[in-house]
Amino acid sequence: MKMNLSKEWLTKRAAPDDRAEVSAGFFNLGMLGGKVGAREETSSRLSPEQESSRLAFGRLINLWRRKKGFRMDELADKAKIDLVELIEIERNLDFIPEPRTVFQLAQVLGLSNERLLQLSGNTNVRDLSLGKEAVRFAARSESVEKLNKNEQRALEEFVKFLAER
Repeated sequence: MKMNLSKEWLTKRAAPDDRAEVSAGFFNLGMLGGKVGAREETSSRLSPEQESSRLAFGRLINLWRRKKGFRMDELADKAKIDLVELIEIERNLDFIPEPRTVFQLAQVLGLSNERLLQLSGNTNVRDLSLGKEAVRFAARSESVEKLNKNEQRALEEFVKFLAER
């Protein structure tokens, strides 16, 4: 039996509940244009907001991991995710992690699963302030071995913002 689900049909089914997440392995309805289940996307197809969110997601995971004192392999083990996937999350803007991976990271790092799914590109951002905060955070953070005071403050402010909603 072949199922032919269109983006429009899925969107219509999710419309009655604005907090609903349509999923069957891949959350972002905006990316259903090509092959269903394809996990690759080039940054040339990303809007500036999506690119900023994805950049903020990778930086957030990197900085929060370091603040918590985890090496990459330790976090991957605790979250029960593949180390290669964690490396991709932190270093590759074009990489979209699986929703399960985002959930596992949220649990281990004590962050909001819903917000991380949005930042990672797995669900559509519904709160415009999230995009603005993601841009501010990404602009104020740089990847270095030890967090400087600005990065520490930016990280804490962003995590506080994520937790408030």
